[in-house]
Amino acid sequence: MVSNLTLENRLPGHAGNLTVEQTASVKRLWSRLFELFAQPGDKINLPPPLDQPKEAETKETKSGGGLFGWGGKKKTEEKANNSEKYVFLGRTSDPRWMEMTLMEALPLIPGEKLEYTFWQMVATDNPDSTLLRYLRARKWDDDAAYRMLANTLRWRLHMRVDDISKLGETGLHTELEKVKPGLGDQFLEQMRMGKATLGGPDKSNRGICFINVQLHYKDDQPAEAIQLCSLYLMETARIFMGYPMVNACIVFNLENFTLANWDSLVLKGIESWMGLVAVMTNMCTKKKKSIQDFEFVKFLLTCLERYYPETLGLCLIHKAPWVFSTVWSVVSPMLDPVVAAKIKFSKNLEEFQQHIDVGSTPVIISKNPNVKTKDEAVVADPPKAGLLETPNTPEYLAYIEETKLYKKETNEWAKEELTEETLASDALKRLERGRVHRIARIKAEKDIRANTIYHEKGLIKLTPEARLFIDFGGGNWEMQDITERV
Repeated sequence: MVSNLTLENRLPGHAGNLTVEQTASVKRLWSRLFELFAQPGDKINLPPPLDQPKEAETKETKSGGGLFGWGGKKKTEEKANNSEKYVFLGRTSDPRWMEMTLMEALPLIPGEKLEYTFWQMVATDNPDSTLLRYLRARKWDDDAAYRMLANTLRWRLHMRVDDISKLGETGLHTELEKVKPGLGDQFLEQMRMGKATLGGPDKSNRGICFINVQLHYKDDQPAEAIQLCSLYLMETARIFMGYPMVNACIVFNLENFTLANWDSLVLKGIESWMGLVAVMTNMCTKKKKSIQDFEFVKFLLTCLERYYPETLGLCLIHKAPWVFSTVWSVVSPMLDPVVAAKIKFSKNLEEFQQHIDVGSTPVIISKNPNVKTKDEAVVADPPKAGLLETPNTPEYLAYIEETKLYKKETNEWAKEELTEETLASDALKRLERGRVHRIARIKAEKDIRANTIYHEKGLIKLTPEARLFIDFGGGNWEMQDITERV
C-alpha cells in the first residue's frame, strides 16, 4: 500500500505534530499501559442478585470541586454500587471496582479485561491519538493522564460500554426485555423521540450531537434507560471522527425554557466548560420542572468531561434565557481561554447559522418542515441485532493479530531514543502504523459493532470492500471516504 500521509496542517499536540518531549510522554504512557495489561488482577466477584441487594455503606468524601461538586466540602455519599438498582449496567463487573478509589481498585481488575476494553475504546481511531487526548486533557502530566485513562477503562467495564456497542440498539432492546420487561421499550423510545440525535456537519465539518432539552421529562423513564441511550449515542458519534475531523460539536437547544431557581445558581468551583453548562442548565425549568433533575444532561456532561476528553470542538447553547449573558460575563474569566472559546451562544436562527447551516439543522430548531436533515428525511428499518459472542471470522482474527503486532512494535518504539533530527520521520512512521491498524479494525467492524440506525439511514456506510464513508446529506456536504484518516 502506497502511503499518501503527510505532516502538513497537523494540529500541535496531535499525532503528526508533536515535540520530542510530547512524543516521550506518549511513549511513557504506552509503557505504563502495557504493564497494566500484564497484571493478573483478582478473582472477580459479581454483584449479588437483584432480589438480594447488599446494604448500602456510607463514607465521608471530600468533594474535589469538579463538575457537580462545589467548593471541596465534606459530604456523606452512598457507597452502593449501581448494579444494585440497575438490571443491565454494572451486572458483569466486580462492585469493588467502582466502590474503591482508583488506586485501590486498579490492581484488582484483570489486565486482560482492561486491555480488551482499551482496544474497544480505540476502535477505529489511531491508537496514538487515543492516548494523546488524555495527555492534552491533563496538560501533558503523565501521571494525571494515566490515572484519567485507567479510570476510563474501569468505568467502561462497569458500564458495559463494549456490550452496548456489540448489541446495537436492536440487540440491546432484546437483552433489556429479558432482564426487565418494558425497559427495552423505554430505551428505544428515548432513542426515537428526538431528545438527542446525531447529524452534521457544522461549519468546521464536524459531526453534531443535538440535545433538545424541551423533550425531556425526568419521570417519564428510568435513569438506566437514559444512561444507556447516552452511552450508545456517544459511542456511535465516535465513528464520525478521524483526522482532520478530530472533535465534535454539541448543541444544547434550550428553547421554551424560562428562568427559575435563581437562588440555586452557584458560581464557586467552576473548573471547566462542563461545569459552566451544568450551572446554567440548573437555572432553567419547563412547566415548573427543574433541570436539576435533568439526569440526561448531567450524565452526558459528566461522561464527556471524565471519559471522553478532548472530543468537543464547539458547544453551542441555543435560545438560552437572557440572564445567561450576564452569567457568562462573570464565569468566562474563570475558564481557560481555549475552553472559553469553544462555548458559543445563539439567540435566534440567524446567529445559529453562523455555526451550522440550515441544511444540517433539525426542524425542531429551524421550524422549517421543508428542510430536513438526512436523519429526519430518511425512513429506515431497524438495524439487525448484534451478538455478545466473540466472533471468529477471518477479518476479526486478522484484527486480533494486527493488535498483537501493534503492541509489539509500539513496545519496541517506546524504548527508542528520539531526537529533533529524527522527529519528522518518526512521526510519519507512527501515522502509517496507525493507519494500518485502523484499516484492520474497519475490516472487522461488521463483526465487532452492530449497525446503528445511522448506518441504515446512510449517514454511516461500511461497504463490502471495508471502506468507511460518512454522508451527512444536504447541499453543503459530499460523501467522504474516511477509511484511512489518522
